[in-house]
Amino acid sequence: MRSGLRVMGLILVLLVLVVPLAAYASDGGPCPDDLEKAKDCNSTAPPYYVVVNRSVEYLDRPGTGCQPIILKHADCTDCTSGTCTSIDIEAEVCKPLLAGKVASGDTAVVYEMCCACASDPSGDWMFRVRNLDSAGNCPIDPENEGWITGLPLGTGIDLPTPVIVGGLAMVGLGLLAAGVGLRRRSANTA
Repeated sequence: MRSGLRVMGLILVLLVLVVPLAAYASDGGPCPDDLEKAKDCNSTAPPYYVVVNRSVEYLDRPGTGCQPIILKHADCTDCTSGTCTSIDIEAEVCKPLLAGKVASGDTAVVYEMCCACASDPSGDWMFRVRNLDSAGNCPIDPENEGWITGLPLGTGIDLPTPVIVGGLAMVGLGLLAAGVGLRRRSANTA
């Protein structure tokens, strides 16, 4: 009877842990909005990070991997064509927000990130590289002209729900196995 209660208690504890972690891991929409949940994001700039197609706008962020600048262009779903091609990063971000942040004669990297959710409702991140100068010009890097699937390093996107739930399941099974082993051991000594 006691072992049954212990197992039920362990399962209840694991369920209580799964719910907030699952909510923490994914917001349920295409391409998670919150890039600052992970530990390995760049907390200082440069490089600068700009998300171009979300349903909210945050121009007061520092543009780091933990807190990227976010532009409100929710109608942009195919990063490589359509309404997305009319988004002018230089006019919206580089000149008004980043001009003067780079020493004269130097350049810094600006990662333009886009959630490509036209072909896949769950969304896939894409990015391209821009070069920022002291005047706020940020043309696309000639060595990296196209869109690259995924995210640039330092963005800190949080872990997907299955990874967290699977990890908790493994911890639960390990604890259960340890409990069974201790029970057998105590039964043999009695």
